[in-house]
Amino acid sequence: MQTRQRKPAKAGRQKIRIHEVTAENDIRYRGPLSFQHFMALGWACIVLAQVVVILKLGGRLDQSIAEGTAEFLPTLDSIADFSLPFLLIATFAQILDTSNGYRKQLIKNFGAAAGICGLYYLFFYHYLIGGMEALITDPSQVLPTIQSALDRAVPYGFLCFNLFVDLLLCTLVMLFLNYKPVHIFKGKSVVIFRLLTLLPIGYEVGCMAMKIQSARGIIRIPAWAYPLLPVKPPMTFVLFIALAVYVKTRELRFRRHGKTHEEYKAFLKTKRNSWNFSVFLAIMMVIVSILDLGVVLGFSVNEGVHFALEKEMESVAVMETDAQPETETVEQAAQPETESDETGEAAMTETDQENPYEEEMYSAVEKGAYISIAVGFGGSIGLAFLAPFVLLFSYTRKPKNELIGMLIPAAGCVLIVALYLEGIHQALFFLPIPKIDLAEIREYAEFILVLMSEQGIIL
Repeated sequence: MQTRQRKPAKAGRQKIRIHEVTAENDIRYRGPLSFQHFMALGWACIVLAQVVVILKLGGRLDQSIAEGTAEFLPTLDSIADFSLPFLLIATFAQILDTSNGYRKQLIKNFGAAAGICGLYYLFFYHYLIGGMEALITDPSQVLPTIQSALDRAVPYGFLCFNLFVDLLLCTLVMLFLNYKPVHIFKGKSVVIFRLLTLLPIGYEVGCMAMKIQSARGIIRIPAWAYPLLPVKPPMTFVLFIALAVYVKTRELRFRRHGKTHEEYKAFLKTKRNSWNFSVFLAIMMVIVSILDLGVVLGFSVNEGVHFALEKEMESVAVMETDAQPETETVEQAAQPETESDETGEAAMTETDQENPYEEEMYSAVEKGAYISIAVGFGGSIGLAFLAPFVLLFSYTRKPKNELIGMLIPAAGCVLIVALYLEGIHQALFFLPIPKIDLAEIREYAEFILVLMSEQGIIL
């Protein structure tokens, strides 16, 4: 009996394990997009988000603007939501590809977040509150009045605008989970350093719980906390944690075969690992999008079920209260027509109550979706459309000019300021304010000057 001999596997088809990857057997493909491209796209989306805000405000001032932008404004708003994923991927790439990426990213994101907080506090408390206190007889009523007005004006009872809080939290997660301490937390105590990952995660969860309670109207988030709230959808944060865990587990797999941490750093710079990271990121984007949609549906179903259970308990309580033996009286027997009419009216009333019950059920389901959107769920559904684009990204691709990376945020800030200045300029033509006659102002100014000269105030 002849034994069947196995054909030798082709060299090109042999699967190379991650600890066997070297510069010699590395793949050729490298994505054409670097972190600078994603940073530029992220800031472009931020600028586009400000355009959406200005157009929405303009639509409130003039109905023609609202009608003219109704078709494309939702599309622009959806594209603007990609700002955070682009910036998160760019931040992740810089952390992976540079030896001192943690330090640079921490300083940059903390400084930017603190700067936005400082500007907000300066404008809100010094100029707005302080300016109104100078004009009001009872200055102590200014802050409660403005806070009450904000609670009614801002959506869900809070504002989120400091994007660098999100970037700082994500950088801290990556730092505590993957950074190798040198001076402190050495040896077995490194576990304590890894557990510090729970701090940024706990901050994110705590803010999410506050947003839920604020959307339900249970608590009121004070105005000073607005610049400290995360902006990103929670599922985007989950995506970043998944990427950080992916990098950590890959290091454990790599070092299981006797490799060192320095060899793992060299492995991170290979094109094969960059491609594997891009593929994993694309798959996770699709998964996160599906999970995000499921969470929104879960909130809606939960509110609907909770409402149905409440109605069921109320109906049972009413039935138990009304379940008493009824005795037919002589007057009821003598008036059959009246009883029939009452029965008909009761049937009609019961039929009419079905529609309000259904409307309340729909309202409960909408409330669940409202609360989930307030927290940020549903904002990551569009990541699935970004997944194919990520396959063109490579965190190992070096930008041709590193100075451009510093100029991109500055250019974005300049564009945002220019947009708001132009928006204010255009709004002056639509505001319902009376026009000013310069001739009357000139005459009034001349009268004031003459009066001041007669009083000897001016020479």
